[in-house]
Amino acid sequence: MAEKSRYILIADYVPIANKGEEAIIRGIEDMLQGDLPIEIGLFDNVKQPTYMDNVTVFPKDWIFRLQGKVWNSRRQRALQGLLISLQIRLGYYSKLRNLVSPSSQEYQPLREFFEKADLILVGHDGVFFVESCGIIHLAKKAGKRAGILGSGGKLLWYRRPYLGWLYRRTMKESDFCTFRDCYTYENMQQIIGKSDKLILGPDPAFAMQPARQETARRVLESYESYVAARKIGKQIVGVTVREKGIPYEHSFLNANPSEKRRVHAEFVAQVLDQLVRQRSAYIVFLPHSIEQDSNDVDVAHHLSEVMSSDPQSRIIIDKDLSPRVLKSVIRECDFLIGERAHSIIASVSVCTPFIALTNTKDCRTHGIIGQMCGCEELIIDMDAPDVEQTCEKVLNTFDNRANIRASLLRTSRTILNELEKISKVVKGEK
Repeated sequence: MAEKSRYILIADYVPIANKGEEAIIRGIEDMLQGDLPIEIGLFDNVKQPTYMDNVTVFPKDWIFRLQGKVWNSRRQRALQGLLISLQIRLGYYSKLRNLVSPSSQEYQPLREFFEKADLILVGHDGVFFVESCGIIHLAKKAGKRAGILGSGGKLLWYRRPYLGWLYRRTMKESDFCTFRDCYTYENMQQIIGKSDKLILGPDPAFAMQPARQETARRVLESYESYVAARKIGKQIVGVTVREKGIPYEHSFLNANPSEKRRVHAEFVAQVLDQLVRQRSAYIVFLPHSIEQDSNDVDVAHHLSEVMSSDPQSRIIIDKDLSPRVLKSVIRECDFLIGERAHSIIASVSVCTPFIALTNTKDCRTHGIIGQMCGCEELIIDMDAPDVEQTCEKVLNTFDNRANIRASLLRTSRTILNELEKISKVVKGEK
Protein backbone atom coordinates (compact mmCIF):
# COMPACT_ATOMS: atom_id res chain seq x y z
CA MET A 1 0.00 0.00 0.00
CA ALA A 2 1.39 3.40 -1.00
CA GLU A 3 2.40 5.72 1.80
CA LYS A 4 0.05 8.65 2.28
CA SER A 5 1.27 12.25 2.07
CA ARG A 6 0.29 15.56 3.59
CA TYR A 7 -0.54 18.27 1.03
CA ILE A 8 0.31 21.92 1.67
CA LEU A 9 -0.54 24.65 -0.83
CA ILE A 10 1.65 27.76 -0.62
CA ALA A 11 -0.64 30.00 -2.64
CA ASP A 12 1.96 32.59 -3.60
CA TYR A 13 4.09 33.44 -6.59
CA VAL A 14 7.43 31.80 -5.72
CA PRO A 15 10.31 32.34 -8.20
CA ILE A 16 11.91 29.04 -7.28
CA ALA A 17 15.13 29.72 -9.23
CA ASN A 18 15.98 32.16 -6.45
CA LYS A 19 17.57 30.00 -3.77
CA GLY A 20 16.40 32.32 -1.01
CA GLU A 21 12.81 31.73 -2.11
CA GLU A 22 13.34 27.98 -2.20
CA ALA A 23 15.01 28.15 1.22
CA ILE A 24 11.75 29.53 2.64
CA ILE A 25 9.78 26.68 1.03
CA ARG A 26 12.19 24.06 2.36
CA GLY A 27 12.15 25.75 5.76
CA ILE A 28 8.37 25.50 5.83
CA GLU A 29 8.68 21.85 4.85
CA ASP A 30 11.10 21.15 7.71
CA MET A 31 9.01 23.18 10.20
CA LEU A 32 5.85 21.24 9.46
CA GLN A 33 7.38 17.82 8.91
CA GLY A 34 5.57 15.10 10.83
CA ASP A 35 4.99 11.39 10.42
CA LEU A 36 3.86 11.76 6.80
CA PRO A 37 5.90 12.99 3.81
CA ILE A 38 4.90 16.45 2.59
CA GLU A 39 3.76 17.40 -0.90
CA ILE A 40 3.97 21.15 -1.61
CA GLY A 41 2.14 23.18 -4.23
CA LEU A 42 3.12 26.71 -5.29
CA PHE A 43 3.00 29.10 -8.27
CA ASP A 44 5.77 30.27 -10.58
CA ASN A 45 6.47 31.32 -14.18
CA VAL A 46 5.66 28.00 -15.84
CA LYS A 47 3.28 27.23 -18.69
CA GLN A 48 1.92 23.98 -17.26
CA PRO A 49 2.16 22.07 -13.97
CA THR A 50 5.78 21.13 -13.34
CA TYR A 51 7.06 18.61 -10.82
CA MET A 52 10.29 18.98 -8.80
CA ASP A 53 10.80 16.26 -6.23
CA ASN A 54 7.92 16.79 -3.81
CA VAL A 55 6.98 20.23 -5.19
CA THR A 56 4.25 20.83 -7.76
CA VAL A 57 4.65 24.17 -9.53
CA PHE A 58 1.47 25.61 -11.07
CA PRO A 59 1.38 28.49 -13.59
CA LYS A 60 0.93 31.70 -11.59
CA ASP A 61 -1.37 33.10 -14.27
CA TRP A 62 -3.90 30.39 -13.43
CA ILE A 63 -5.05 32.36 -10.39
CA PHE A 64 -3.13 35.63 -10.14
CA ARG A 65 -3.55 38.92 -11.92
CA LEU A 66 -1.38 40.99 -9.59
CA GLN A 67 1.28 38.80 -7.97
CA GLY A 68 4.56 38.80 -9.82
CA LYS A 69 3.43 41.32 -12.41
CA VAL A 70 5.53 44.28 -13.46
CA TRP A 71 3.42 47.37 -13.99
CA ASN A 72 4.44 50.56 -15.76
CA SER A 73 3.74 52.67 -12.70
CA ARG A 74 2.77 52.47 -9.05
CA ARG A 75 -0.50 54.10 -10.01
CA GLN A 76 -1.40 51.23 -12.33
CA ARG A 77 -0.54 48.70 -9.63
CA ALA A 78 -2.67 50.58 -7.09
CA LEU A 79 -5.62 50.76 -9.49
CA GLN A 80 -5.39 47.04 -10.21
CA GLY A 81 -5.27 46.33 -6.48
CA LEU A 82 -8.31 48.54 -5.94
CA LEU A 83 -10.25 46.70 -8.65
CA ILE A 84 -9.41 43.27 -7.21
CA SER A 85 -10.27 44.45 -3.69
CA LEU A 86 -13.70 45.74 -4.78
CA GLN A 87 -14.40 42.53 -6.67
CA ILE A 88 -13.52 40.41 -3.64
CA ARG A 89 -15.72 42.57 -1.43
CA LEU A 90 -18.62 41.98 -3.84
CA GLY A 91 -17.98 38.23 -3.82
CA TYR A 92 -16.41 38.00 -7.28
CA TYR A 93 -13.10 36.13 -7.26
CA SER A 94 -12.15 36.01 -10.95
CA LYS A 95 -9.17 33.68 -11.49
CA LEU A 96 -9.02 32.74 -7.82
CA ARG A 97 -12.15 30.64 -8.43
CA ASN A 98 -9.92 28.18 -10.27
CA LEU A 99 -8.90 26.90 -6.84
CA VAL A 100 -12.40 25.66 -6.05
CA SER A 101 -14.41 25.61 -9.29
CA PRO A 102 -12.15 25.72 -12.35
CA SER A 103 -13.39 27.57 -15.41
CA SER A 104 -11.98 24.83 -17.66
CA GLN A 105 -10.60 21.29 -17.48
CA GLU A 106 -7.09 22.73 -17.88
CA TYR A 107 -7.12 23.89 -14.24
CA GLN A 108 -8.35 20.59 -12.80
CA PRO A 109 -4.90 19.55 -11.39
CA LEU A 110 -4.95 22.73 -9.28
CA ARG A 111 -8.40 22.01 -7.92
CA GLU A 112 -7.42 18.45 -7.09
CA PHE A 113 -4.34 19.66 -5.21
CA PHE A 114 -6.44 22.26 -3.36
CA GLU A 115 -8.96 19.58 -2.36
CA LYS A 116 -6.19 17.32 -1.02
CA ALA A 117 -4.50 20.14 0.90
CA ASP A 118 -5.25 20.36 4.59
CA LEU A 119 -3.21 23.56 4.96
CA ILE A 120 -3.25 26.71 2.81
CA LEU A 121 -0.46 29.27 3.33
CA VAL A 122 -0.02 32.79 1.95
CA GLY A 123 2.32 35.69 2.51
CA HIS A 124 5.76 34.06 2.39
CA ASP A 125 8.70 36.48 2.06
CA GLY A 126 7.45 39.94 1.02
CA VAL A 127 4.51 38.49 -0.90
CA PHE A 128 1.18 39.60 0.57
CA PHE A 129 -1.31 41.14 -1.83
CA VAL A 130 -5.04 41.67 -2.08
CA GLU A 131 -5.30 38.29 -3.80
CA SER A 132 -3.83 36.64 -0.71
CA CYS A 133 -6.89 37.87 1.19
CA GLY A 134 -9.22 36.27 -1.36
CA ILE A 135 -7.35 32.97 -1.12
CA ILE A 136 -7.73 32.88 2.68
CA HIS A 137 -11.46 33.54 2.35
CA LEU A 138 -11.98 30.76 -0.20
CA ALA A 139 -9.85 28.35 1.85
CA LYS A 140 -11.90 28.94 4.99
CA LYS A 141 -15.16 28.54 3.07
CA ALA A 142 -13.82 25.16 1.93
CA GLY A 143 -13.09 24.16 5.53
CA LYS A 144 -9.30 24.38 5.24
CA ARG A 145 -6.84 25.47 7.89
CA ALA A 146 -5.28 28.63 6.46
CA GLY A 147 -3.18 31.61 7.39
CA ILE A 148 -0.18 33.87 6.86
CA LEU A 149 3.27 32.44 7.52
CA GLY A 150 6.45 34.49 7.57
CA SER A 151 5.24 37.56 5.71
CA GLY A 152 7.15 40.82 5.43
CA GLY A 153 7.20 44.05 3.47
CA LYS A 154 5.27 47.28 3.62
CA LEU A 155 1.48 47.14 3.95
CA LEU A 156 0.44 50.35 2.19
CA TRP A 157 -3.04 50.50 3.71
CA TYR A 158 -2.64 54.14 4.79
CA ARG A 159 -2.13 55.12 1.14
CA ARG A 160 -4.84 52.75 -0.06
CA PRO A 161 -7.76 52.86 2.42
CA TYR A 162 -9.63 50.07 0.63
CA LEU A 163 -7.03 47.61 1.96
CA GLY A 164 -7.97 48.22 5.60
CA TRP A 165 -11.32 46.39 5.45
CA LEU A 166 -9.82 43.52 3.45
CA TYR A 167 -6.89 43.03 5.83
CA ARG A 168 -9.15 43.15 8.88
CA ARG A 169 -11.40 40.43 7.44
CA THR A 170 -8.38 38.33 6.53
CA MET A 171 -6.88 38.61 10.01
CA LYS A 172 -10.22 37.58 11.50
CA GLU A 173 -10.59 34.55 9.21
CA SER A 174 -6.97 33.35 9.38
CA ASP A 175 -6.06 30.60 11.82
CA PHE A 176 -2.61 32.15 12.31
CA CYS A 177 -0.81 35.34 11.22
CA THR A 178 2.98 35.38 11.58
CA PHE A 179 5.25 38.17 10.40
CA ARG A 180 9.01 38.01 10.11
CA ASP A 181 9.98 41.59 10.95
CA CYS A 182 8.80 44.19 13.43
CA TYR A 183 7.96 46.73 10.72
CA THR A 184 5.28 44.55 9.10
CA TYR A 185 4.07 43.25 12.46
CA GLU A 186 3.58 46.77 13.88
CA ASN A 187 2.02 47.94 10.62
CA MET A 188 -0.59 45.18 10.79
CA GLN A 189 -1.26 46.04 14.45
CA GLN A 190 -2.11 49.58 13.35
CA ILE A 191 -4.65 48.16 10.89
CA ILE A 192 -6.46 45.64 13.09
CA GLY A 193 -5.43 46.62 16.62
CA LYS A 194 -3.74 44.32 19.10
CA SER A 195 -4.52 40.65 18.66
CA ASP A 196 -3.17 37.44 20.17
CA LYS A 197 -3.40 35.98 16.67
CA LEU A 198 -0.58 38.22 15.40
CA ILE A 199 2.85 36.66 15.96
CA LEU A 200 6.28 38.18 15.35
CA GLY A 201 8.55 35.26 14.52
CA PRO A 202 11.61 34.21 12.52
CA ASP A 203 11.57 33.69 8.77
CA PRO A 204 10.83 30.00 8.02
CA ALA A 205 14.12 29.81 6.07
CA PHE A 206 15.90 29.60 9.43
CA ALA A 207 14.31 26.16 9.86
CA MET A 208 15.73 24.69 6.64
CA GLN A 209 18.21 21.91 7.38
CA PRO A 210 21.53 22.08 5.48
CA ALA A 211 22.76 19.25 3.28
CA ARG A 212 25.29 16.77 4.66
CA GLN A 213 28.81 18.06 5.20
CA GLU A 214 30.23 15.62 2.63
CA THR A 215 28.00 17.14 -0.07
CA ALA A 216 29.32 20.67 0.54
CA ARG A 217 32.90 19.47 0.65
CA ARG A 218 32.52 17.65 -2.66
CA VAL A 219 31.40 20.92 -4.25
CA LEU A 220 34.26 22.94 -2.79
CA GLU A 221 36.96 20.33 -3.33
CA SER A 222 36.15 20.15 -7.03
CA TYR A 223 38.19 23.37 -7.28
CA GLU A 224 41.95 22.77 -7.08
CA SER A 225 42.75 26.24 -5.74
CA TYR A 226 40.29 25.70 -2.87
CA VAL A 227 42.00 22.44 -1.90
CA ALA A 228 45.38 24.20 -2.01
CA ALA A 229 44.07 27.11 0.08
CA ARG A 230 42.66 24.79 2.76
CA LYS A 231 45.87 22.78 2.80
CA ILE A 232 47.94 25.81 3.82
CA GLY A 233 45.35 26.99 6.35
CA LYS A 234 43.76 29.93 4.55
CA GLN A 235 40.48 31.25 5.94
CA ILE A 236 37.52 30.71 3.62
CA VAL A 237 35.24 33.71 3.04
CA GLY A 238 31.93 33.07 1.30
CA VAL A 239 30.49 35.99 -0.70
CA THR A 240 27.06 36.75 -2.14
CA VAL A 241 26.66 39.76 -4.42
CA ARG A 242 23.77 41.26 -6.34
CA GLU A 243 22.86 44.08 -8.73
CA LYS A 244 19.13 44.10 -8.20
CA GLY A 245 16.64 44.67 -5.40
CA ILE A 246 16.46 47.04 -2.44
CA PRO A 247 19.96 46.27 -1.03
CA TYR A 248 21.43 47.41 -4.36
CA GLU A 249 18.94 49.98 -5.63
CA HIS A 250 19.11 52.21 -2.53
CA SER A 251 22.89 52.04 -2.13
CA PHE A 252 25.55 54.45 -3.45
CA LEU A 253 23.07 57.31 -3.59
CA ASN A 254 25.77 59.82 -4.50
CA ALA A 255 26.81 57.86 -7.59
CA ASN A 256 25.63 58.74 -11.06
CA PRO A 257 23.03 56.06 -12.00
CA SER A 258 24.99 55.20 -15.14
CA GLU A 259 28.09 54.61 -13.00
CA LYS A 260 26.45 52.74 -10.14
CA ARG A 261 27.33 49.25 -11.36
CA ARG A 262 31.00 50.17 -11.61
CA VAL A 263 31.01 51.99 -8.24
CA HIS A 264 29.36 49.04 -6.50
CA ALA A 265 31.81 46.54 -8.01
CA GLU A 266 34.85 48.64 -7.12
CA PHE A 267 33.63 49.12 -3.54
CA VAL A 268 33.02 45.43 -2.83
CA ALA A 269 36.20 44.47 -4.69
CA GLN A 270 38.30 46.69 -2.43
CA VAL A 271 36.76 45.11 0.67
CA LEU A 272 37.50 41.60 -0.60
CA ASP A 273 41.00 42.52 -1.74
CA GLN A 274 41.76 43.74 1.78
CA LEU A 275 40.64 40.42 3.25
CA VAL A 276 42.87 38.57 0.78
CA ARG A 277 45.92 40.77 1.36
CA GLN A 278 45.58 41.60 5.05
CA ARG A 279 44.12 38.33 6.34
CA SER A 280 45.21 35.80 3.69
CA ALA A 281 41.56 34.98 2.94
CA TYR A 282 40.33 32.76 0.13
CA ILE A 283 37.14 34.03 -1.53
CA VAL A 284 34.27 31.77 -2.61
CA PHE A 285 31.50 33.48 -4.61
CA LEU A 286 28.18 31.70 -4.05
CA PRO A 287 25.30 31.49 -6.59
CA HIS A 288 22.35 32.43 -4.38
CA SER A 289 20.18 33.42 -7.33
CA ILE A 290 20.39 32.09 -10.88
CA GLU A 291 17.30 33.81 -12.25
CA GLN A 292 17.70 35.02 -15.80
CA ASP A 293 17.36 38.69 -14.87
CA SER A 294 19.21 38.36 -11.56
CA ASN A 295 22.12 35.97 -11.91
CA ASP A 296 24.67 36.12 -9.09
CA VAL A 297 27.24 34.27 -11.19
CA ASP A 298 27.31 37.09 -13.75
CA VAL A 299 27.65 39.68 -10.98
CA ALA A 300 30.48 37.69 -9.39
CA HIS A 301 32.39 37.52 -12.68
CA HIS A 302 32.02 41.28 -13.12
CA LEU A 303 33.24 41.95 -9.60
CA SER A 304 36.09 39.45 -9.86
CA GLU A 305 37.40 41.26 -12.93
CA VAL A 306 37.65 44.44 -10.87
CA MET A 307 39.57 42.80 -8.01
CA SER A 308 43.33 43.36 -8.00
CA SER A 309 44.40 40.51 -5.70
CA ASP A 310 45.74 37.18 -6.96
CA PRO A 311 43.07 35.42 -9.09
CA GLN A 312 44.14 32.13 -7.47
CA SER A 313 42.76 33.49 -4.20
CA ARG A 314 39.14 33.14 -5.33
CA ILE A 315 36.64 30.94 -7.13
CA ILE A 316 33.17 31.52 -8.55
CA ILE A 317 30.86 28.57 -8.02
CA ASP A 318 28.63 28.47 -11.08
CA LYS A 319 26.81 25.23 -10.30
CA ASP A 320 23.05 25.16 -9.76
CA LEU A 321 23.18 24.30 -6.05
CA SER A 322 20.11 23.65 -3.95
CA PRO A 323 19.53 25.96 -0.97
CA ARG A 324 20.32 23.08 1.38
CA VAL A 325 23.72 22.61 -0.28
CA LEU A 326 24.37 26.37 -0.25
CA LYS A 327 23.61 26.46 3.46
CA SER A 328 26.02 23.58 4.01
CA VAL A 329 28.71 25.37 1.97
CA ILE A 330 28.23 28.47 4.12
CA ARG A 331 28.73 26.25 7.17
CA GLU A 332 32.12 25.23 5.71
CA CYS A 333 33.16 28.89 5.44
CA ASP A 334 35.01 30.75 8.19
CA PHE A 335 33.31 34.06 7.36
CA LEU A 336 30.66 35.46 5.02
CA ILE A 337 30.22 38.78 3.23
CA GLY A 338 26.61 38.89 2.11
CA GLU A 339 24.37 41.10 0.00
CA ARG A 340 21.74 38.34 -0.19
CA ALA A 341 19.52 38.39 2.91
CA HIS A 342 18.94 34.66 2.79
CA SER A 343 22.66 33.95 2.69
CA ILE A 344 22.85 35.87 5.97
CA ILE A 345 19.89 33.92 7.37
CA ALA A 346 21.77 30.74 6.49
CA SER A 347 24.91 32.15 8.10
CA VAL A 348 23.09 32.83 11.36
CA SER A 349 21.56 29.35 11.29
CA VAL A 350 24.90 27.55 10.92
CA CYS A 351 26.79 30.04 13.12
CA THR A 352 29.18 31.35 10.46
CA PRO A 353 30.32 34.91 11.37
CA PHE A 354 29.35 37.50 8.77
CA ILE A 355 29.04 41.06 7.58
CA ALA A 356 25.81 42.00 5.79
CA LEU A 357 26.07 44.71 3.11
CA THR A 358 22.85 46.65 2.47
CA ASN A 359 21.37 50.12 3.15
CA THR A 360 19.03 51.90 5.54
CA LYS A 361 16.00 51.29 3.29
CA ASP A 362 16.34 47.53 3.63
CA CYS A 363 13.76 46.77 6.35
CA ARG A 364 14.11 43.04 5.72
CA THR A 365 17.80 42.79 6.64
CA HIS A 366 17.59 45.32 9.45
CA GLY A 367 14.38 43.80 10.82
CA ILE A 368 15.31 40.12 10.58
CA ILE A 369 19.09 40.15 11.00
CA GLY A 370 19.51 43.39 12.91
CA GLN A 371 16.63 43.43 15.39
CA MET A 372 15.36 39.85 15.59
CA CYS A 373 18.84 38.27 15.61
CA GLY A 374 20.48 41.08 17.57
CA CYS A 375 23.16 41.52 14.89
CA GLU A 376 22.78 45.19 13.97
CA GLU A 377 26.52 45.75 14.52
CA LEU A 378 27.22 43.20 11.79
CA ILE A 379 25.33 45.23 9.15
CA ILE A 380 27.07 47.84 7.00
CA ASP A 381 24.85 50.34 5.16
CA MET A 382 26.04 51.38 1.72
CA ASP A 383 23.88 54.48 1.24
CA ALA A 384 27.04 56.55 0.87
CA PRO A 385 29.80 54.32 2.27
CA ASP A 386 33.38 55.20 3.11
CA VAL A 387 35.56 52.39 1.76
CA GLU A 388 38.36 52.84 4.32
CA GLN A 389 35.96 52.73 7.28
CA THR A 390 34.17 49.76 5.76
CA CYS A 391 37.40 47.81 5.25
CA GLU A 392 38.46 48.55 8.82
CA LYS A 393 35.13 47.33 10.21
CA VAL A 394 35.20 44.20 8.06
CA LEU A 395 38.73 43.32 9.15
CA ASN A 396 37.92 43.93 12.84
CA THR A 397 34.78 41.80 12.57
CA PHE A 398 36.75 39.08 10.81
CA ASP A 399 39.28 39.08 13.66
CA ASN A 400 36.47 38.78 16.21
CA ARG A 401 34.78 35.82 14.51
CA ALA A 402 35.31 33.40 17.43
CA ASN A 403 33.19 35.58 19.74
CA ILE A 404 30.62 36.16 17.00
CA ARG A 405 30.32 32.43 16.37
CA ALA A 406 29.61 31.81 20.06
CA SER A 407 26.94 34.53 20.04
CA LEU A 408 25.34 33.11 16.88
CA LEU A 409 25.14 29.69 18.50
CA ARG A 410 22.92 31.15 21.23
CA THR A 411 20.89 33.11 18.68
CA SER A 412 20.28 30.13 16.41
CA ARG A 413 19.06 28.03 19.33
CA THR A 414 16.60 30.72 20.35
CA ILE A 415 15.32 31.07 16.77
CA LEU A 416 14.76 27.32 16.37
CA ASN A 417 12.84 27.24 19.66
CA GLU A 418 10.60 30.07 18.43
CA LEU A 419 10.01 28.33 15.10
CA GLU A 420 9.05 25.13 16.91
CA LYS A 421 6.37 27.06 18.80
CA ILE A 422 5.13 28.65 15.57
CA SER A 423 4.95 25.27 13.85
CA LYS A 424 2.59 24.04 16.57
CA VAL A 425 0.39 27.10 16.05
CA VAL A 426 0.32 26.56 12.29
CA LYS A 427 -0.53 22.87 12.68
CA GLY A 428 -3.18 23.66 15.30
CA GLU A 429 -1.41 21.71 18.03
CA LYS A 430 -1.64 22.72 21.67
